[in-house]
Amino acid sequence: MKRILVLALFVLPILVQCTRQNPAPNPGSENSPEQVNQNTQKIVPVKTMELELQSFSDFLEITGTVHARNHIDIVAEEGGILKHVQIDKGSYATQGDVLAVLENRTLEANYKAALASLHQAELDYTSKKVLFDKKAISENEFLTSQYNLEAVQAALEVSKTRYDKLSIAAPVKGLVNNRYYDLGAYVNPLTPIFELIDEEYVIIRAGVAERFLGNIRIGTPVEIIFDAYPDLEVKAEVSFISRSIDPENRTFRIEMEFKNPARKLFPQMIAIIRVRHQEFNDRIVIPLDSLVQSEEGWYVFVENDGRANRVDVQKVAIYEDRVMVDGLSPGQNLITVGHHDLSDGDYIQVVES
Repeated sequence: MKRILVLALFVLPILVQCTRQNPAPNPGSENSPEQVNQNTQKIVPVKTMELELQSFSDFLEITGTVHARNHIDIVAEEGGILKHVQIDKGSYATQGDVLAVLENRTLEANYKAALASLHQAELDYTSKKVLFDKKAISENEFLTSQYNLEAVQAALEVSKTRYDKLSIAAPVKGLVNNRYYDLGAYVNPLTPIFELIDEEYVIIRAGVAERFLGNIRIGTPVEIIFDAYPDLEVKAEVSFISRSIDPENRTFRIEMEFKNPARKLFPQMIAIIRVRHQEFNDRIVIPLDSLVQSEEGWYVFVENDGRANRVDVQKVAIYEDRVMVDGLSPGQNLITVGHHDLSDGDYIQVVES
């Protein structure tokens, strides 16, 4: 018993001294449970952006194709051998320029015969008129020579018209894009001999779903970009709207016509037409990638006193990589990078861009 009492008297001062050297931790101190928990919990590095009200435009994007204002197959109205090519493919022609000449000896002979018949009919008419004026012949004989002259003149006109068609002329100005017959070949009548493209102006044609008919009218401004020229953007207006809908795809055709910039655009190129659908002012617009999807809907994270707070949002409109949402307020710091690794309440560290 005495030994136990002596041992207690020896140990008690040591315990008192240890208690003085290691006081109990205060809440909020470095050694408090809360601080220890924060120090051991993962801190996620993130980037943020401060939200502010801004304008937002929603566009319809429609795929269309480029067409020349005039794209013509020049047809040979008469048959003949292709003897001369004066303006060949790859060259420009103005309206009325002769592109090629055909040889058809039958038509040439008919024209010469008609011209000779005209000279003979004119001579006969002149002689009959002198005789009729002198009352040497009857009126019927004179009128017969007059009508004969008119018939010969008409026949000559027909022969000359057919003969002139052996010269193939450009109906409009444009680029001779192709020749379908080789030199010396026989050109069949009513077959194409040249392809002519009037590329000074182009027309963009596209089909628009019928549900958007109310958003488009003549004069609606559009922006057009092209796969072949990523840096080229053309501003134009809708110049034509079809009044009938294609029953197969339920679209109506629209057209935009404008001057071909530096003649860069060619028929059948792909064009992307952007038509302004809706416009909003003073709304919250965020990067599309900042949204996170759950079974209940969409949400984002905002920074609040060093922690990530989950906020549910509703998508209103999307265009490209931007989305207009409801559920956020100006001045909040939206987490835009690192949010996919977060849970509600996680500690975060904002890093500079």
